[in-house]
Amino acid sequence: MTNDSKVVPLTARDSSDAVMDASKRPSALPAPLKPVREQTLAFLHASLTALFDNADDSLFEMADKAGNNAEQSLYFEAMRAIRLRRHAIEKACVGRLERELEALNTPPAASSQQDSLSNFALDTLTLVQPDELEQTVAMDNMVNRVASRNTHALTPLAVRLNSLVKAPVDESTNPLSPANLAQYFVDALAPLELDIKVRLIVLKLFERYVLNESDALYQQLNDSLVRAGVLPDLRLHAQRSNRPGPAATSAMTSAQDYSAGNGQPVAADSPLNLFADLVSSWRHASGDAALAPLGQHNARPVQQHELLQLLGQLHGNSEALSGSALRMQIRDLLAGLHSRTGESRGLERVDDDVISLVSMLFDFILDDDQLPGALKALIGRLQLPVLRLAIADKSFFSRSSHPARKLINELARATLGWSDHDDLARDKLYGQIEQTVDRLLEVSDPQPELFAELHESLSGFVRQEQRRSERLEQRTRDAEEGRARVDAARHGVAKVLNDLLVGRSLPVIALDVLRDLWSQQLQMVALREGIGSPRWRQSEAMAKALVASFATVDEAEKPERLAAAARLREKMQAELVVSGLDDPQALQQLNALAAAHDSLFAVAPARVTAEAPQSIEPAAGLSESAPDDAETEASSSKRPEPPVADSEPAAESVTKPDLVQVTEPVMESPVVEEAPELVTDLPDNRSLAWVAGLHVGSWFGMAKAEGEPEQRCKLAAHISFSRKYIFVNRAGMKVAEFTETKLIKHYEQGLIRLLDDNQLFDRALESVIGNLRQLQDRR
Repeated sequence: MTNDSKVVPLTARDSSDAVMDASKRPSALPAPLKPVREQTLAFLHASLTALFDNADDSLFEMADKAGNNAEQSLYFEAMRAIRLRRHAIEKACVGRLERELEALNTPPAASSQQDSLSNFALDTLTLVQPDELEQTVAMDNMVNRVASRNTHALTPLAVRLNSLVKAPVDESTNPLSPANLAQYFVDALAPLELDIKVRLIVLKLFERYVLNESDALYQQLNDSLVRAGVLPDLRLHAQRSNRPGPAATSAMTSAQDYSAGNGQPVAADSPLNLFADLVSSWRHASGDAALAPLGQHNARPVQQHELLQLLGQLHGNSEALSGSALRMQIRDLLAGLHSRTGESRGLERVDDDVISLVSMLFDFILDDDQLPGALKALIGRLQLPVLRLAIADKSFFSRSSHPARKLINELARATLGWSDHDDLARDKLYGQIEQTVDRLLEVSDPQPELFAELHESLSGFVRQEQRRSERLEQRTRDAEEGRARVDAARHGVAKVLNDLLVGRSLPVIALDVLRDLWSQQLQMVALREGIGSPRWRQSEAMAKALVASFATVDEAEKPERLAAAARLREKMQAELVVSGLDDPQALQQLNALAAAHDSLFAVAPARVTAEAPQSIEPAAGLSESAPDDAETEASSSKRPEPPVADSEPAAESVTKPDLVQVTEPVMESPVVEEAPELVTDLPDNRSLAWVAGLHVGSWFGMAKAEGEPEQRCKLAAHISFSRKYIFVNRAGMKVAEFTETKLIKHYEQGLIRLLDDNQLFDRALESVIGNLRQLQDRR
């Protein structure tokens, strides 16, 4: 079976060859590091092989547990993609590690990291996607776990490497560190564009088969360097010292600080833990000073209840503050406490981080262009109540169902339709939100129960508002769909009749019947049963038969044509009765049509020839005797003269109808949008994809024309058969209508944008953590 050409081997032969080639290539590393290089490359290859050998089983198990076909297909497609690309991924990882190791012996280039950091603007950071943030958090967690338990080996390994190579090496720049190994793998995995669910599973496998197995590797590498005489005494010192390295110290300090004090312990998966490792980069870039080390290093920390009492002094401040302004006020409170007592006091690190994180969250909210200005003014006043709650209840950051977070999200969702130029003074929702904010500001120590009560009250009010607007929105949608159906039917009728009549010569009455009466019949059938239905085809055939009934025929065929026209009129009348269009005016038009048929196809009177004299009955009372000669002559003289054979008959009883030539369309046709003349006039793929991805119910910021103020509107309907998009305001009233082509053009001009209606707090938290991560990576 191994020789079967149809069997695809799943062994890592290609990557094995890559490892062998890498070990045979000449290396510029010092002699003691060459065995380290070969041993590390072999380890990474073997570990990745074990990972991919077990990936199929793990993904198949997840597919077997999938709740629907789409999720199951997701895992099966991932299995296939990984099978096809596993060798390329292994080769990329091994090659990356080899290059990074060789680069250690290259002198570092002059860098200006500090200059770039000082010129770095925080407002240039962009929103990190939730999938990226989730992957980053997963990587950080698994790397921290491995680094913390291998600090005793990683620290001396970095020192020994640093002593042998030209480039500076520490725990962060060590190519063999868990963080760098994980990054090599993630970068090699990126071209597969796997779903985040699959990526997290593969990362878990990487931790199990690579990072967890690296514990022994690091010890072996140290032993190899010791045998080569590289700082042999360092190992004994590391064993005696038992002091964790900087990375582990930071993680341990975070855990110890966050579980110390009188406050609640922070959950392991709380964003505060990740924030604690990232906030130092922000403080370095922004020049912000921590509130924790005020005064002396041995300053007695301010306990949680004392901090809440201090914040109570800011209770009367109802203005919206920026994050930096709030921190400045807290710093002033601590300075005032020092001046009164003479004792230097500082905050617990966890409380300091809570203040920083809440400040950043509200800075994001106040700078978010997705939110209307009126809401920013209201929600900015909630910073102090939310801060007091977050200090007392650390689960605020880790619980997505926390009442305070739900209230903030509800505020953003309810006001998504507000426009900055709206007059909100009489808006009932504005009054309700203002009452909610005032209620929170009235309480010096807001509890989660109060936030839950206010959220329930606001949600109930919003539901009532939405029910009213949805009713009007439904009426608007029904009216627009009905109008579109009527327009489509009218345009279909116009096309049929214009194609039928243009170029024909018909009596005026026939033209009137088709244009004024039968067009209504066709439109009614189109609305009830649709264009192309059997009844539509029947009505269309009658229109064609009516036009054909006025065609010129020979004299002998006129009686038959006249009878056929009578039968056609009867059928037309029956159809009008079914459609409810048989009013007196319609019957009058059909009678006039019958007269036109009669006048056109009536048989002409026969020409009169010489006839024998007719006998005349004698008058009453007269005898029947033969008349005398005089009477006979007299009666003969009184007989009418026989008509001349070639003379014209007397006046006919009816006249033939006048015919008119139809040269222009008799019914208005739809306006056809001009086709683009140049390639540059065609919409780009990005615009087409944007419009195609729109969903009914989404909210938009839209300006009707350049220079006009933006207004908020919702996509209420996408009428497929007319390809129109109907937009309504918050009350459900129509504010704009676009065809697909015009909407694409509007988007290309930058006059419409899709608003993000995701949870505001979650969006802000993802942005803050993601931006801090980017800032740390730039250092």
